[in-house]
Amino acid sequence: MTLAELQENAKEHGFEHHFICEGDGARSDGTGTLYQPEDLRLVHSNSTDNGTDPGDDATLYMIEAKDGTKGVMIIPNSFNVDPKEARLIDTLRQNRQNSAS
Repeated sequence: MTLAELQENAKEHGFEHHFICEGDGARSDGTGTLYQPEDLRLVHSNSTDNGTDPGDDATLYMIEAKDGTKGVMIIPNSFNVDPKEARLIDTLRQNRQNSAS
């Protein structure tokens, strides 16, 4: 799937907002609220692989906040990933694993 198709699929499932990494958390474009990692839950993720330029590949993360706000965070699959974004996603993955145990 292309990134545009992944975004459309996420939107069809209610993930209409975008989360932007800020500080140690993420801000929603819809509410303007700054959420801490413990207020967020990683629901699902999908990656694109266009097979041509690796710089074009990205992962779309579907995230839900405790208050019900649903959105996505798109992170490029490259060597230039923002360390804050990587830390946040790692924390959300760990929280997801811990809650499944």
